[in-house]
Amino acid sequence: LDPDLVLYDEPFAGLDPISLGVAARLIRDLNDALGLTSVIVSHDLHETFEIADVVAMVANGRVVAQGTPDELRHSDDPLVRQFVGAQADGPVRFHQPAKPVAEDFGVQP
Repeated sequence: LDPDLVLYDEPFAGLDPISLGVAARLIRDLNDALGLTSVIVSHDLHETFEIADVVAMVANGRVVAQGTPDELRHSDDPLVRQFVGAQADGPVRFHQPAKPVAEDFGVQP
């Protein structure tokens, strides 16, 4: 086999930090050694940003941002900033703020 493109679907999911780093480095090394293009679907931004040349962010079925990891880190787009910065508040709605757990379960402290 001599593929031009390799697709990875959540290759870092469930890995401990050491294995995750080794897997990320292996992907990057394979790309460089074999001249591959890799498409990585991942929620692990740190490792993905460390090995990616270009990142595309998909939301609501479309590409909403694309660029180098540094460009996405410094984006002015509120959606990109919320996701990259792991912020609860922003254009992506989240159940925050929520009722206190005791109130939600009807338990009095």
